Amino acid sequence: MKKILTIAVMTIVFAANGFAQDYTLGVRVGMNVANILNYTNDSDAKLGLKAGIVGCFPLADNIWLEPGIYYSPKGTKHEWNVQGTNCKNVCNLNYLEIPINGVYKYDINSNLTVRGHFGPYFGFGMYGKTKYEEDGKVISKVKNFSSKSGNNNYNQFDCGLNLGAGIEFSICYLGVQYGIGLTKINKYGDDKMRNGVFAVEFGVNF
Repeated sequence: MKKILTIAVMTIVFAANGFAQDYTLGVRVGMNVANILNYTNDSDAKLGLKAGIVGCFPLADNIWLEPGIYYSPKGTKHEWNVQGTNCKNVCNLNYLEIPINGVYKYDINSNLTVRGHFGPYFGFGMYGKTKYEEDGKVISKVKNFSSKSGNNNYNQFDCGLNLGAGIEFSICYLGVQYGIGLTKINKYGDDKMRNGVFAVEFGVNF
């Protein structure tokens, strides 16, 4: 995991040096509204704070390349009732995520730019936990992505596609996106569980 993070950071730094003064770097924070597709028919979205850095490099008029590195929490939760017992299952999957987006920017004026982006992301599961409760009492906990856990049900690698839009006002950024997983994240079972995440982000560009 440390090697992956180091390589990703070095890629952005070297790319920034190669583009001289034309690039921008940014800090991003936001909220994930995450769910696992095909987990159950009535699973609920789970909220989580995300954070990361991005680099934006010009390729052509209005076209930019924007790689980044994020901490991205995903997962889902499911609540149900069995003969008067309130049951709850919460699955937390926390990823180091590397998006590589193509960006189209259109300047409204010298301070305001609208933009859209599309591209793949690659996620690497760092840690997580699945917790089962009955009437508020914890019955079991399982560590996700842990080789020491005999009940680890999730693959560590995830990849998918991001589609989003936003605005840049001076050095500030505000955007939304949806990321859909393409890979099966569950190790067992015939159903193909995939991550699905709607995100809102705020940031500052330098």
